[in-house]
Amino acid sequence: MRNLLKFHYRRLFLRSSLYICMGIIAVPLIFIFFIISSYLFSSVKLSMNTVFSTMMSMANLSTLVIVFTSIFCCEDYSKGTAKTLYSAGYPRYLLFLSKFIVSTTAAAMMFGIVLIFSLLCGLIYGASWDTSDSLYSTFSSILGNTPKNEPDFVMTVLQQLFVIIGAHACYFMVAELLGKTGFTIVLCIFGPGVISTAFMIITNICSIIFPGVNSSEAADIASTIYMYFTAYWLPSGLGSLYNLIGGSITVPWISIVVNTFYVLLFGGFALLITNKKQIK
Repeated sequence: MRNLLKFHYRRLFLRSSLYICMGIIAVPLIFIFFIISSYLFSSVKLSMNTVFSTMMSMANLSTLVIVFTSIFCCEDYSKGTAKTLYSAGYPRYLLFLSKFIVSTTAAAMMFGIVLIFSLLCGLIYGASWDTSDSLYSTFSSILGNTPKNEPDFVMTVLQQLFVIIGAHACYFMVAELLGKTGFTIVLCIFGPGVISTAFMIITNICSIIFPGVNSSEAADIASTIYMYFTAYWLPSGLGSLYNLIGGSITVPWISIVVNTFYVLLFGGFALLITNKKQIK
């Protein structure tokens, strides 16, 4: 296991695609840091949560994790690395586990770029560590929502980290299943949205045909179910600006539990795929 981890970590840090993706993440954050921040943060008192949420929303992190995970995982099959390692006598579950750990590390590193910029930006411009800010309260008032305290900064960071790790597990599973970089990227980008739309259609159909409930109540039930589904479905909660306007229903600890379940679910399927897959 140690040799496999060393091998995959060496592959990871020699991959130019990792540094390209991290650079693409950093570019909009630098733009916020040097241009937007000097005006916005000096005129409005923001919390670290708001700074972090803004950075996460601008980083396009989910798409770049998809791109890198697809390249990193599928390259094993296209270049024959998986066959070489398997021929060396390593069990398939160790091949899977080592690659999964290293790929997850890459996703966490990309997340770390956003976190570092958020901390630097917040500390330099004096963002508050309080769990509410004037911008949040203003938007809540405009939308007619009752202002409420946001979760503390550490919990917000943990929630967002688990969201990206849970989403990564799904992307990793798809990469192991398809083994083709292009197909994996397309499916991972559009697949979650298609599933979300299908779920919405199914809930609406059920609300129409559900017996014993009038149409307005059924529509409300369907809308509520869909709202909670989308709040915790894969990268839906990633860097959401809904926290700024008081519209988010995501509970951090529930999000952490749900995304831990995603890691176990999609990771388990990925392991099954790896064990059954013919390596050419």
